[in-house]
Amino acid sequence: MWSSLREVFARELVVLVDPTNPQHARRRKQLTVAVGTVFTLGMAAAMGVAPRNAYDDPQAPKVREAIRLPDLRTQLEQLTESDTENRYVREDRMQRGDTLATLLRRLGVEDPDAQAFILKNATARGLLNLDAGQAVQAEIDDRNLLVSLQANLGGDAAASRELVIERVAPKAEGGDYTYKARVQSVDNDVHYEMASGAIEAGGFFKAMDGANVPDEIVQQMISIFSGVIDFHHDIAKGDRFRIVYEAGFRDGAFVRNGRVVAIELINRNTLHQALWYAPEDSAAGAYYTFDGRSMKRPFLRSPVEFSRVSSGFGGRDHPLHHQWAQHKGVDFAAPQGTKVIATGDATVDFVGQQNGYGNIVVLQHAGGYSTYYAHLSGFAGLRQGQHVSQGQVIGYVGATGWATGPHLHYEFRFNDVPQNPLTITLMEAPALTGKSRTQFLTYTSAMLSRINMLRTYNVLTASN
Repeated sequence: MWSSLREVFARELVVLVDPTNPQHARRRKQLTVAVGTVFTLGMAAAMGVAPRNAYDDPQAPKVREAIRLPDLRTQLEQLTESDTENRYVREDRMQRGDTLATLLRRLGVEDPDAQAFILKNATARGLLNLDAGQAVQAEIDDRNLLVSLQANLGGDAAASRELVIERVAPKAEGGDYTYKARVQSVDNDVHYEMASGAIEAGGFFKAMDGANVPDEIVQQMISIFSGVIDFHHDIAKGDRFRIVYEAGFRDGAFVRNGRVVAIELINRNTLHQALWYAPEDSAAGAYYTFDGRSMKRPFLRSPVEFSRVSSGFGGRDHPLHHQWAQHKGVDFAAPQGTKVIATGDATVDFVGQQNGYGNIVVLQHAGGYSTYYAHLSGFAGLRQGQHVSQGQVIGYVGATGWATGPHLHYEFRFNDVPQNPLTITLMEAPALTGKSRTQFLTYTSAMLSRINMLRTYNVLTASN
């Protein structure tokens, strides 16, 4: 309650001290009248409740005197005369199929000069790239001309990039208004949101919806555990999750979600945990287990999200040649155009076409490992010798070469000998020790306490 009152008082104070605010004049009038009223009522209340004293004799003669209150009419007239222009603030959201004209019309802007400026100025044209649902705020005068416009262009939970378009007064009296546009960085208030729940018969994504976990946070969750969990096949009824993530707010209004900072997933009675941590001697952060072991694996388990294994590793009846043959990789069935990602850091060894493989990318990894990605419909701008990072998009699912339908043929080789990518044991990173571990525990203690709160909440919920 006190936090809400402070926010209200802060907003009103900004209105009172900013003469350009459209509510400035009205608030000054209201304040002046309120002060006069409180003063009058206060005098009356003071006389009504004043304690009796030795001189308050009921038989003593009474003297009545009139109290003259200050005349506020002159002050109110001066405030009214100082208002040279009324301004109004309106807010709306981008809609699918919006043009600049339709957006400005909904905002109440009738200003051809401002519209022409936005279309012509490279910075102001960023307004046209907003996604549907993003808010735009416009300040207009009593002639419906644009005074200023603000729109959020993106960023992260901690800070936003904001487009500001402002009207500039003419240098000479009677001249035309001009406009200027800029993009500025605005700090957001970062809150930590928490969610937890259990996987029921409806599946993983229904459980996420039931716990109100945003889609972008779900995608991060899948990415964090992609090296150890196949979310399409491994998630089972009864699995539990607890998650803490960033959410950015500005002036009390939600802006966007940020990074997952702590997560715990119990999958088939196996506990998986991850914490975001940026070591002091590192420019970038990464995910670690709760005991300080890096989550990054040399290779991801799957090169395609939300796919299914349509053909495993080993001997099989070839679908085209109808002969028993060794299948050197694993086929992941997925819709045409699905993104294919590199399963590990590597250098592009080959990109092009190879007989039955069709369009193929071959990546060379450290330690004698290589991976093959075949039957692609296209490449993601790769060239031979280029470095690619784990998780980077390298192509798109297709049906080129010897393929009966859209799928990805994925091979994992060690010293050019094919291995089963679904059964190989991948190395784990060593846990932090000494000073690094102490720094890790200090840095992550707040997030761990939030996860512990969620554990307690789950226990209490289950016992009710």
